[in-house]
Amino acid sequence: MFKRLRKVLSFILKLYILYALAAGVLIFAFPVSPEPDWEGRIDSERFYGEEGYDQVVLLENPYLAALARRDLIAGAQETIDVAYYSLARDYSAEAFIGELLAAADRGVKVRILLDGVRALGSPLKKVRSELFEHENIELKLYEPIDLVRPWTWNNRLHDKYIIADYSHAIIGGRNIGLRFFDPQDKSAVRDRDVLIISQGKQDPASVLHQFKAYFTEQWQSPWAERAGRGLFARFGSEDVRNRLQAAAEELFPDKIDWHALAFPTNKVTLIHNPLGRLNQEPWILMEVAALLASARERAVLQSPYFIPTPAMEKFLPSRPLAAETVIVTNHPGSPGYANLSAMAGYLNRKQSVKRLAAEIHEYYDPSRSLHAKTYVFDSRLSLVGSFNFDARSSFLSTESMVVIDSPEFAELLTEKIKGIIGDSQPAEAMTPLRKVSLSILRLVFWPFSFLL
Repeated sequence: MFKRLRKVLSFILKLYILYALAAGVLIFAFPVSPEPDWEGRIDSERFYGEEGYDQVVLLENPYLAALARRDLIAGAQETIDVAYYSLARDYSAEAFIGELLAAADRGVKVRILLDGVRALGSPLKKVRSELFEHENIELKLYEPIDLVRPWTWNNRLHDKYIIADYSHAIIGGRNIGLRFFDPQDKSAVRDRDVLIISQGKQDPASVLHQFKAYFTEQWQSPWAERAGRGLFARFGSEDVRNRLQAAAEELFPDKIDWHALAFPTNKVTLIHNPLGRLNQEPWILMEVAALLASARERAVLQSPYFIPTPAMEKFLPSRPLAAETVIVTNHPGSPGYANLSAMAGYLNRKQSVKRLAAEIHEYYDPSRSLHAKTYVFDSRLSLVGSFNFDARSSFLSTESMVVIDSPEFAELLTEKIKGIIGDSQPAEAMTPLRKVSLSILRLVFWPFSFLL
């Protein structure tokens, strides 16, 4: 009896694995191909302006990035909208939630949208009841895990941005976790955000209106579901609130004059991918490709890794490029970089990367890695956001970036990237274990580069 039951269960499990492989993996092996007139639909001239309504602050320093989030939330008067891929289970995420609770206490309407898979491991487990019971807080999860429909598994919210009223926004590569804000953390990364300061509702040309429209589109989409109570523990209200508030006050004690650090802009524009399950048209990749094709002097591209798949290359400009193209990424052998599957994909596509760039700089650091996603074109246009140069960010995930028209900001950003190149240590020989691991992973992931 039990043997027969085990056989039946084993058969069902094998059948499910085959179903999940077909519906959750192989179905994505056929990305969207470019339409014949796609380049005509891209208007890069819209990124340029003469006198912008927004100022920008480069948040390169991790401590400054944490303070900016604290001050943005503390200064909100009416609304706060939050869209994040990941909140870690650590001190910084507790402080972040504590600040949001404090804002809600003083009457600010707070909406929180988190990726439905990554949220399962977040500190929200401890404070879900706090968020549910607060009249000024709404919480939604974007595409929660669905074991019955594997094709939903790759519809991930990868954005990382916050909007306060119509006056401030932060966007970049940082999730909420100590590794993004504490350089001494054992898994620290070098990342980058931008604080955007607007004059408010009276400036219809401000990028804050584009942020609001994009968040509303995500919030009202059929894939954003109100989070349920049942999966998470209930904690004592007063104890949780006091602990989170204490964490916020201890971690973020300083005051910063953000206007004194801000750069003027000619224009700031938000770009993002379309929403939807399965493979989507790669809107951000198309914008980057058009800017790369039109650049005349120099293009600087920084991403944690570069995996230009054949499907992506169909959108990239033909070579040779008019502009000198420089790529900055992680060194495959760097001990500080742990995403070996991405590095395996990078090594598999290394020849394509070399054809794209005149220079490739691979960052090597025993204790840190690069996580920023940044592009600078002709010392004028700068792109900062969540977009990795890979197929997942191109065709699958929600992604967003700001395009900043500001020569002053582009100059500073270029200097910061040069500093990263200068800080890179001479690469040591790859350890035998890492070499073997990457060799195996290159073979394993070679057929699945469309999911990296």
